Amino acid sequence: MCAYLDAHHLHHTTERMTILQIACELRTFSVEELRKALVEINISRATIYNNLNLLEKAGVLRRLDKEFGVRAGQYELILPHSSTIKIVCQRCGRVSEIKDSTIIRMLADKKFSNFVPEYFTLYVHGHCKVCRRQKRKP
Repeated sequence: MCAYLDAHHLHHTTERMTILQIACELRTFSVEELRKALVEINISRATIYNNLNLLEKAGVLRRLDKEFGVRAGQYELILPHSSTIKIVCQRCGRVSEIKDSTIIRMLADKKFSNFVPEYFTLYVHGHCKVCRRQKRKP
């Protein structure tokens, strides 16, 4: 990130570095979740959105609603060389990361002709517990 800022002659502001730090801690988050994490620090909504766009351009974050049709303002930290499994609720758009060593090992061991994988992100789409419960209520 710092190299990107330097290359584009952008400042290493306290707000920018704080947003980056919180994004790294949350890994997958909505803008509202990020704002709640920043409640103690007085950062404007415009500054948050501008810095999220900058982090996306720098290749640090991926905006999920563009690619996966999840709820607006959902982001995830891009971790190169880190294999992950994400579950995506088709109704509310909530994205969560799960740990399943069996699936990770199976995909890591998979052989492809003329291709050597380095890492993967697997997205499993369905409905979360909350949305399933709401669907059953009359």
